[in-house]
Amino acid sequence: MKFTSPARRAAAAAVLIGALSATGCSAINYQATTHVYSASDGTMFDAESVALRHIMFVAEEEGGPARLVGVVSHTDSTAEDSSQVSIEAAGETFELTVEPGEAVNLEHDEELIVPAIQAGPGSIQEVSVTVDGAQETFGATVVDGALMEYRDLLPDGFNQSMTEHLEHGPDTWGSGAAHYDPDE
Repeated sequence: MKFTSPARRAAAAAVLIGALSATGCSAINYQATTHVYSASDGTMFDAESVALRHIMFVAEEEGGPARLVGVVSHTDSTAEDSSQVSIEAAGETFELTVEPGEAVNLEHDEELIVPAIQAGPGSIQEVSVTVDGAQETFGATVVDGALMEYRDLLPDGFNQSMTEHLEHGPDTWGSGAAHYDPDE
């Protein structure tokens, strides 16, 4: 029988402890990558066999018109019948028919405008969705035209005064390919 020296046993124990401590955090701590969330400015919501993704309103102000954007998809591609979807917000109701396995892009396929949004940019608008007779409620994000991506979606067009209060300087442009030009 061969015995190992105390130094070898200590080294083996150190390696074992190091390996265990390197994996210990992932074994007992919350894993953020397992959390399902909407990776956009909009909200995600599931109702029956319909998935609502990136649902939000683009509005200049509370009480003004707002465009509903996002995607509504029928998640059961083997279903025999389409789903009747009713979306109600701020006193307006929008009716959609979504075929099995298909999606309706609210930004491109439909133009859904609420004449007077009840929530302002930066807040949440309550939305009721009815799918094949079953009704549920969720909160949808309201954004404005401060971000360039949403300016074309504003029902009344973009008003430059919306962003006049924003100032850019060398510390707000980022790094890398971004640049700062005080004359812009």
